[in-house]
Amino acid sequence: MQEQEIYQKIGELLWSIMPEEATDIYFLGCVYPDYSAGGAEWLTPNNKISSFVMGKRPYDIEDQIMNLIEGLRSLTNFKEKWSHFKFSLNNNTIFNAEFDYIPREDSWVNLYMRRVSDLKLEELDEYNIPFEEWEMRIKLREQNKA
Repeated sequence: MQEQEIYQKIGELLWSIMPEEATDIYFLGCVYPDYSAGGAEWLTPNNKISSFVMGKRPYDIEDQIMNLIEGLRSLTNFKEKWSHFKFSLNNNTIFNAEFDYIPREDSWVNLYMRRVSDLKLEELDEYNIPFEEWEMRIKLREQNKA
């Protein structure tokens, strides 16, 4: 499958699970050799982020999207193998794809498109990141710059 075909299919799959009340639907996640994850969430008209409740998630569609994303990542079109992604589709069918490279050692479960070391102290609780972990990742990033 070619790059544009993959984007088209991801957009179609997102459209198929987009709740009626959503203004935008997102599929965010990460792909690493030892771990990958992704899931859908959406924006409501009052600018609140919602997601499918456990047991009601469209797991089969999300699995199809993850397979497409892994196929997209394997294409040689990319100079660098990105590790994080965010696909979005709005209710006017405008599709967007964003990618970022977040080293595995600076990532965290359910934190997508941002490094742990990029967070501010007051954001740690939102992602359940212990202070010591955050501090260690900041030090590691500084060491890697040197």
